[in-house]
Amino acid sequence: MVFDRVKKAYRSCLLQIILVGLVAFCEPGIWTALNNLGAGGNASASHFRPFLNNAANALTYGLMSVGCFLAGGVTNKITAKWTLFVGAAFYTPYAAGLYCNNRFGNEWFLLLAAGLCGVGASLLWASEAAIAVGYPEEEKRGRYVGIWMGIRQLGPLVGGSISLALNINTAHVGKVTYTTYLGLVAISCLGAPFALLLSQPQDVIRSNGTKIPYMKNTTLGIEFRGIWRQLRNKYMLLLIPVFLAGQFGVTYQGNYLTSYFTVRSRALASFLTAVVGATANISTGIILDLKYVSREARSKAVYVFVLVFVTAAWIWNAVTQVKLSRMAETPAFDLGDGPFFNSAFTVYIFFKFFYEVLQTYVYWLMAEIRGAQGDGDIARTTGILRSWESIGSTIAYAVGATHWPNLNQMILGFALWGFTIPFTILAVFGHWNESETHEVQGQSDSSSLEAQRVVINSEGKD
Repeated sequence: MVFDRVKKAYRSCLLQIILVGLVAFCEPGIWTALNNLGAGGNASASHFRPFLNNAANALTYGLMSVGCFLAGGVTNKITAKWTLFVGAAFYTPYAAGLYCNNRFGNEWFLLLAAGLCGVGASLLWASEAAIAVGYPEEEKRGRYVGIWMGIRQLGPLVGGSISLALNINTAHVGKVTYTTYLGLVAISCLGAPFALLLSQPQDVIRSNGTKIPYMKNTTLGIEFRGIWRQLRNKYMLLLIPVFLAGQFGVTYQGNYLTSYFTVRSRALASFLTAVVGATANISTGIILDLKYVSREARSKAVYVFVLVFVTAAWIWNAVTQVKLSRMAETPAFDLGDGPFFNSAFTVYIFFKFFYEVLQTYVYWLMAEIRGAQGDGDIARTTGILRSWESIGSTIAYAVGATHWPNLNQMILGFALWGFTIPFTILAVFGHWNESETHEVQGQSDSSSLEAQRVVINSEGKD
């Protein structure tokens, strides 16, 4: 009896989401923690040059632009568990590459590690999102997506805590102490073991009694046809701009932090953004699952909230950046430097909070795509959209790797955010999804949740 309860808990959807969150904490979470230090913590004391790290990140995302597109098919072929494991294993060298660059000035290993990270992240991004979005039952999806993304924030939280403790007396711009990286490298090594603890999809049972849709058998031809079908899904196409441009501000924010703040200010920012980020993820997930409001009303209300406050964050950032760009000398803000420091620092935290609200929302919205609920379609859809997300990040980091002024980067990021708005409004308010529902139900009735529920119930009667 006790064993059965333990087994049921171990096979539960919630535990799978927690494990995926822990993998995300160890890999993309630690990656984010390093970048929250400002260009991987490697800004030069004499020249504000976050360019090498941005070049490495551009390489990573460039590989992901292609890799994520194919990773959905890999997920269907070898299952999400093993795709996640391989992805986590290839993620780990990145933190070590930053350590070697920080301590020894080694550049080639950082670029090699960035390439490996690009391969690993392609697999990890597609598989983790497929689990976080595809495993939960509909009425719990918002909370589970919020839990996944909230646990991921432990990466920046732990990284920020370590960095703040080690660099609290470093009151100048420049690179963080190399010992900062050692703890982060160790945490990054835990991602692959956590992935091994996942159950196979056929063994996971949701609390409502349904099983997880997954591909028992697939071929290259099936996957390419499935990807092609998803590429013709109008509802998904409307979400491409927000995935493409939604992350563009992250690179600008990293350069902003590196250029204008001391090491300990950046360490504090890394810590605080993790706290507000986790708060944003979990609270947004809870709101998206409110039962007394229809899903359509929730979707529209949260998007309006996101639209207003992300736009406000960009406007505030624009005003601050213009003032900074007009200064005769580039400032190096430290803790307690007065009202302008408070404003310039707060806008960074404000932006990060609403960026995480946006992230949680778009992943929840991705799960609402009609025509993405058939066999293997969740993995393909997450792979396609995360591929576009990677393309946007590649462009952003390529721009960040140049000597283009921060003001110009801010203008471009703000313009791209504006570009996403009409397309996302159509996706949220235009009901483009209705025709897709009928089309896919006709193609794959056997994959519907109701069909699964009937099969499981009949098995129980036998």
